[in-house]
Amino acid sequence: MALSEVKLILLLLLLGGEFCAKAQQDEVSDLETDAESTDSTDVDEQQGTNHPSDGNRIGRIYNGAPAASANQLYPALLMVYSSSTVRRLSGFIGGPQQIITSASALVAVGDITGIDVYVGNTPKINTTLAYGASSFGRLRKFNATTLEYDVGFVDLTGNLNNDPRRLGVLSLATTEIAVSTTNRTKCVVIGWGQSANGSDTYILSQADYELLTDQECTSAFGQSLHPTLLCARSVQGYACDFDGGAPLVCNNEVYGILTDQSGCTPSSTAKVQKFANLPVIFSPPATAPTNTTAPAPTPAAPPRKNYISCP
Repeated sequence: MALSEVKLILLLLLLGGEFCAKAQQDEVSDLETDAESTDSTDVDEQQGTNHPSDGNRIGRIYNGAPAASANQLYPALLMVYSSSTVRRLSGFIGGPQQIITSASALVAVGDITGIDVYVGNTPKINTTLAYGASSFGRLRKFNATTLEYDVGFVDLTGNLNNDPRRLGVLSLATTEIAVSTTNRTKCVVIGWGQSANGSDTYILSQADYELLTDQECTSAFGQSLHPTLLCARSVQGYACDFDGGAPLVCNNEVYGILTDQSGCTPSSTAKVQKFANLPVIFSPPATAPTNTTAPAPTPAAPPRKNYISCP
């Protein structure tokens, strides 16, 4: 089944001013793009048997719940390779041939030599299909130190509209949520499962989060965040390790993108983490104000004159 056209059109309109295709690299744009090509392989090869590994534990959602069926349609798992390591990142479907993820998570891998992408409306990774990547990149405004504009992308060699399974795409949030300390906005982060003892479940999972105010974010990180960042606190389960790029879904829209988590360590306390603030990064263009001035009245017709003919 084809991806939702209405949601896709909205997403592409929002991204249109920020992303450019590989063929447009010579033109001025807001995106830095790196070209690379990979061939699709089966899942067994992607567990690290045919690629170099740094021996790090595979990081996933800790103590989360299996993803609800509606949340299995749009997430993506990225296997990102460099000459010395393989890392697993998260992302979400942004269009028939594009995955959206975190720029900081891509940068943390180093010199990327290949990317494989897994998508599918199934909770088990070994039943998904692999797609190769033709190019990847990030917003030109991305700052690796402050993490502002932390949005990256991966272009696919295949077309998801031709996928035999039912896939989906969520709209990007365009309006900021008024965060309240007394009535918290509940959200979920979607990633790949890991149990509390660190063992992999290979099951798509979700963790519950709540949005924090700017003041709470400042207190948590000891400094104010750039407007293109927000923070959220885990409630049940949490994303960690290599879940960078995972979507933060609030009110059935993608509200944020989890920043790089390669430095995350498991803990028994709630996590407060940074996310790309999508309503700010992809805010709709301003529209001209409506003219409320009443139009000038139409001049009244001059009074009719009666003329008498003279004999």
